[in-house]
Amino acid sequence: MSLRLEAEQAMGLRFPERNGEAVIRFEETMEVPHGAEVLMRGLYRDPDDIKKGFKNLHQETATLLEILMPRRARLKEWLEELPEQPKEAESFLRETSEKIQHQDRKVSQLEHELISKLVESGLEDLFPLPLSAFATLSYTDPCAKIFLRPLGRLAEILKLSPEVLRQVVRVHFLYSLLILAGQDLDGQSCQRGNEDAVLIGIASFFTLKHLKKHPPEFQHCYGEWVKAWGGKSFLRLIAQESSVEKVRAAMIFWRRNPELSWDGIWNGLQSFEMEKITSPRPLSSWPVR
Repeated sequence: MSLRLEAEQAMGLRFPERNGEAVIRFEETMEVPHGAEVLMRGLYRDPDDIKKGFKNLHQETATLLEILMPRRARLKEWLEELPEQPKEAESFLRETSEKIQHQDRKVSQLEHELISKLVESGLEDLFPLPLSAFATLSYTDPCAKIFLRPLGRLAEILKLSPEVLRQVVRVHFLYSLLILAGQDLDGQSCQRGNEDAVLIGIASFFTLKHLKKHPPEFQHCYGEWVKAWGGKSFLRLIAQESSVEKVRAAMIFWRRNPELSWDGIWNGLQSFEMEKITSPRPLSSWPVR
């Protein structure tokens, strides 16, 4: 079964068709969208300044080695045969010792400055990013435009598989498109606007259910990607322990009734289930349009 058909079956929705083909399009591009610039730059606020710090430290370390290597060679000579003049050896040792101490202080100062700059560069300064840094949705086509370079950079920084990350992102946006543009089995389309929190929460629920059929790496990649754009809170919109049938029923009802909130529908469904146990309630009491 194709991924599209599996998504349609899981949600109880279907994409509109034209000439027998589903009206859905995925576009993958190498462009860097607005909002992804900080990710492409990486973990460093000022990369050129960090490079300059490493360059200076490299140069001063080389100078220290230029002092140490002749001193080491002389000491090796004196291991085999004592110096002819003790005063000459004493003078050499004092002079090179002073040079080493002076150069070591310079190297230590440069190391301290560089470490301070490196401490300022961390993941907490990079995240969260806007979701649009990775992909955008078009509700009229319907189309998902996925930006591969930011995804690749994220995979590099977080040590994730670029291909697995690309796959889980495609699954997420396939479910998102189906929620927005799909039709109910009776042909009715979604009447709601773009409500990001609910849309992401529902899409994440079905995405995670889908990824459970794959190796754990898929769920890990998806979780890290969601955290990268600050979407972790949306995962709590629907408990993962909830049944697919219950979420599907609430989602379809939510799509068909724009005057009702998701929380109202979800809580109402839970209350309805409790009432069925004690005193069955007729379906006509639900405010279905």
